[in-house]
Amino acid sequence: MKNAIIYARYSSERQNEQSIESQLRVCNEYAQRNGLTIIDSYIDKAMTGTNDNRPSFQRMLSDAEKSKAWDIVLVYAIDRFGRNSIEIAVNKQKLKKNGKTLISATQRTSENIDGTKNLDGILLENVYIGLAEYYSAELSQKVSRGLQENRNKGLFTGGRVPFGYKVVDKKVVIDEDQASVILEMFNMYANGAMAKDIIDVLEERGVSHNGKSFLPNAIYNILHNQKYIGRYEIHAKVYTNIYPAIVPLDIFEQVQRRIEHNRIGQVSRETVFLLKGKVFCGYCGKAINGESGTSHTGKVMYYYKCVNKKRNTHNCKKATVRKDILEQKVLDMVMELFTTKVNLDIICDEIMRIHEKHRAEQSVLKLLREDKTKAERSLNNVMLAIEEGIINATTKNRMAELEQKIDELNGKILLEESKIENSITKEEVMEYLTHSVRDLSPQALIEILVNRIELYDDEIVVWFNYSDRINPDDPDTDGRDFSLPENYSISVTSRYIIASKKIALR
Repeated sequence: MKNAIIYARYSSERQNEQSIESQLRVCNEYAQRNGLTIIDSYIDKAMTGTNDNRPSFQRMLSDAEKSKAWDIVLVYAIDRFGRNSIEIAVNKQKLKKNGKTLISATQRTSENIDGTKNLDGILLENVYIGLAEYYSAELSQKVSRGLQENRNKGLFTGGRVPFGYKVVDKKVVIDEDQASVILEMFNMYANGAMAKDIIDVLEERGVSHNGKSFLPNAIYNILHNQKYIGRYEIHAKVYTNIYPAIVPLDIFEQVQRRIEHNRIGQVSRETVFLLKGKVFCGYCGKAINGESGTSHTGKVMYYYKCVNKKRNTHNCKKATVRKDILEQKVLDMVMELFTTKVNLDIICDEIMRIHEKHRAEQSVLKLLREDKTKAERSLNNVMLAIEEGIINATTKNRMAELEQKIDELNGKILLEESKIENSITKEEVMEYLTHSVRDLSPQALIEILVNRIELYDDEIVVWFNYSDRINPDDPDTDGRDFSLPENYSISVTSRYIIASKKIALR
């Protein structure tokens, strides 16, 4: 008498616990008739069979590799094991390597309980697998067609209903009370209010969003949402018959123009924020953006401010920094580091040490070769499926994809080998840095040399690029600290010169 386990699965809300009970009952009856002892069961509830990413299924495969006291995996039908022909073949092969056999309680399979081949079962099993995969694909297409047809009819097809609407008899209709709030939001923003101003007005009136106060992100999501002008786009198709318009088109377009104008670093047409998109808070990690404000004398002031401090939603202690002071300090760091011949020699020597270390490791080549090995392994799995008799459009397409990927990886490997042969030289690094400092405007200098700035109240940490070449190596490894010049801490990685300086930003 052989020991067996049962694997059972159902895939949607249309199936339920009774479906599992039915599978277990049929499998247990089969086991009694055929002298099998059921010692365990593995059950996945509401899990698709189009892939094998199922917890109990993976646990069963893992247990099969151990010295478990069972020989048979018993399923109600082959489609309970899976609906993807390639994965079925590969997972069957995994079981077979560990001395386990897949048996169906209701269908003929390629092997019998005693391990002998079942000739008619080989053909029938492949038919069952093909039908299961076809049914799964057909069902997906039917669902997609059904959703598209409902959208063509102007019906609601599910998902979250935006604030301002409600669903009545499968149709989206305007919620008049909420719609008046939406229209007021757009009018306020179009007339110069910011998100915080809108939130303050709504809080005074006791208007909430999902039972909570509106947050700035919710306000901007609403202001961007084209459903409020009756336009709904999904899968590259636009529908104008589902959401009735709440906001006039001219108001919506005016709001979009103002949002674009108020993006980071564009508060003033006359002012350019040199460090736009490069500064981050050293305390909370969030972006530090360009801001403007008006003093009591009417003078407009420009500064950099942490996003968390601006939103006042987190307790970030980073003080606001005047724009002119911070930008000048960064430019001073550039000049101090890259205009002295002694400094440049030491920095370039360190760059070459790191570069040679990475060149020796050939880390990019290693990753590409690992990817090639994985692709070749996947191609072998497809070949196993074909050897099992599964030859269909899916296996053919997968084989073509993998063969193409391997060809592409071979090309990248050759290219990377060529890069190593034509690697960067100290003279090129020196020329790049001195040329940048000597010939470029402050704006271009920051854009080309400065990659990232981490800002504290008493310290600036700047990541300088030292090459205009793309280097895919990890920028956070293999750096070595050294001191140069006074008050600086310097570290060089495979891509960046990281300079830290204690400095007062007041």
